[in-house]
Amino acid sequence: MQVTIFTANCIGQAANCSYPNRVTVSTPEQLREAVKADHVCAEYKGSYRGIGNFIRSDVIVMDIDNDHSEEPAEWITAEKLEKIFPDMEYMLASSRHHLLPKEGKSARPRYHIYFPISEITDAEVYGNLKKALQKEYPFFDGNALDAARFIFGADCEEVLVHDGWMTIDEEIDVSQVAEEEDFDSEDSESASGGQILEGSRNNTMSRFAGRVLKRYGITEKAHEAFLEHAKKCDPPLPESELKTIWNSAVKFFKKSIVNQEGYVPPDEYNADFESASLKPEDYSDIGQAKVLVREYGNELKYTSATDFLRFDGECWREDKQMAIGAVEEFLDLQLQDAMDEVARVEKALEDAGVPKESIQAGPKELLKEVDGKLIPLVYMLMGAQTYLKFVQKRRDYKYIVSAANTAKR
Repeated sequence: MQVTIFTANCIGQAANCSYPNRVTVSTPEQLREAVKADHVCAEYKGSYRGIGNFIRSDVIVMDIDNDHSEEPAEWITAEKLEKIFPDMEYMLASSRHHLLPKEGKSARPRYHIYFPISEITDAEVYGNLKKALQKEYPFFDGNALDAARFIFGADCEEVLVHDGWMTIDEEIDVSQVAEEEDFDSEDSESASGGQILEGSRNNTMSRFAGRVLKRYGITEKAHEAFLEHAKKCDPPLPESELKTIWNSAVKFFKKSIVNQEGYVPPDEYNADFESASLKPEDYSDIGQAKVLVREYGNELKYTSATDFLRFDGECWREDKQMAIGAVEEFLDLQLQDAMDEVARVEKALEDAGVPKESIQAGPKELLKEVDGKLIPLVYMLMGAQTYLKFVQKRRDYKYIVSAANTAKR
C-alpha cells in the first residue's frame, strides 16, 4: 500500500496555495514525516491548489473530529476504526487538535484518515466519492468534501498503517450521492459547495471584512474570522492580496463606519446577549430565515421575476450561487456567535468558582454539583450548547438551501 501526497514549504498557512513537493508514503515513519507540513492529497496544475487545477489523486483524506456526539463512549478511536474497516487499506494520523479543545468542543480524539484509491483524474468524481463516503459513515466531517482541501501540518502523536485487501472505492457506491439529495435539483446545480469562486473573491472578502469589523471591532477575533472565511476562495487568494483587502477594510472602518450616525461600538453592541445574538427565536427554518433576513436583507433580495439577487458592492446581480454564498457567510458568523455564547457562560461559571473539569463534564453533571444560586447559569449553558448544536447541524447544505428558500417568503 502506498499513497501520494503533496506538501507545502510552510506550516499553518491557510492562505498558501502552493504544494510543490511530491511525497510517496507507505510506512508509518514516512507518514509521520510527510504530514508535519501543510499538505494536499492531489496533484494540481502548476502545484497551485484549486478545484479547476485538479490533475489526479490516488488517495482520499477524511477528517474525524468526533463532533457527532458529546458522549466519549461514542467517539471514534483508532481501535474502533480497525473494527469498522477490518479489511480496508488506510493510514491514520492524529490531527493538530488531537485531544485538545476545538471550536467550542471539549478535548477528544481527532484524526485524518487516508484511504488509497485507484487513480482519479476528474475533480467532480473525486468530490462525489468523498461525499458518498461521508454519507455512508457520518462520523466523517461533512464540511471537508471538495477536491481542493488542504490539511494543516502537525507533529503527530499517533500514526498507523492498516493493511487490508480492499480499497474504499471498491466498497462505496458513488451513484447514490445524486439519488439521495433531498433538495431541489436546480438549487443543487447552482451550488458553490462552500467555495468563493474566481471573479467574486475580492468583493466577497471585502464585504465580509466589513461585517466582522462591525461586529467585533479591530480585533484578533475579527481578523481570524476573516482568514477562516478566506479558506473558501477557489483558487485561494494570495496572502498579499488578503492583507491588502483587510487593511483597506480597516482603513474604511476607521474613517467611515465608526463615524456613522447610530454606530454602536462592538463592546456595547455585544454587551447584551439577546440584542447581539444571531440566535433565532425558535430552531426552525422560519426562525433561521428571519435572522438571515435581518442580517443580510440589505444585500440579499428575491423577486419572482429574477429569483435571487445579491448586491456585490457596486450593483445587484442575479446569481443564485452568490445568494447561497451569503447564507454560508451568515452561518460562519452564527457559528462564531454560538461558540462565543458557550464560552461566555463557561467563563461565568468558572469565575463563580466551578472547576473547569466539572464544566466540561456537561450541564447534567453540573446540576448535581453546583450551589443552588448557580443553577440559572447551568441552564444558560444548556441553552448555549443547544444553540451551538443547532448551528452546527444547519451548516449541512440541504439546510443552507432550506434557509434561503424560506427567506423568499
